[in-house]
Amino acid sequence: MATVVSTRVLTPIQAVVWAAFFNFVAAFGFGVNVAKTVGKGVVEPAVVDQWVILAGLVGAIVWDLITWYWGLPTSSSHALIGGFVGAAIMKAGTGSLVVPGLIKIGVFMILAPVIGLVIGFVMMLITV
Repeated sequence: MATVVSTRVLTPIQAVVWAAFFNFVAAFGFGVNVAKTVGKGVVEPAVVDQWVILAGLVGAIVWDLITWYWGLPTSSSHALIGGFVGAAIMKAGTGSLVVPGLIKIGVFMILAPVIGLVIGFVMMLITV
């Protein structure tokens, strides 16, 4: 949202309404697949307890604060996954990770910006 607001394409209120609308649509269109992947497809559920969750959240918050302070672009979603994975590794080692789930997340973290770039480029060609 920061890009469309900072470039004055949308006002902050318009950007929040836009994001809320599409988050609402996505919840009904795609269901809870993302929540299932993060809940059971990243770290073995037996490893997860309140301390792993707390450590993951603290790690993500600290990372977001560091990148905010230095003015670096970041993704809180990436930070949350990284914090969760890091906390699980510290508790139970790398054997606690669900590698296929991490690969799926990694692939889509790479594909999502590429897909957005292609769609944006096509939209630009259509409207120009």
